[in-house]
Amino acid sequence: MTNSDKRALVEECRKSAMTAKEWCASKGINYSTYMQWASRINKEDRNATSKPMQWADITSVANKIPKKETAEVKLICGKWTISVEPGFSPDLLAKVLKVVDTVC
Repeated sequence: MTNSDKRALVEECRKSAMTAKEWCASKGINYSTYMQWASRINKEDRNATSKPMQWADITSVANKIPKKETAEVKLICGKWTISVEPGFSPDLLAKVLKVVDTVC
């Protein structure tokens, strides 16, 4: 049986209202043999229609975005949010964290 014969049978099965097993039984075709044909045809079709991978050009905008001069750290604990900005007092932060630690 040629590949074109197998392809025609697979197409006929797919167009029928039956399941592949029912169709194979009605045609006297071994189901596992049919599945091999269908798998091979699917693979051939995928390879024939697949396009070569193309890479996209990416333009970096990092240099175009102004950098924020101040960095902020946010500590979140439940409903509490503590914002720590440059120039913070480490002693004050330590005291606040001790209080938050007892609450959270």
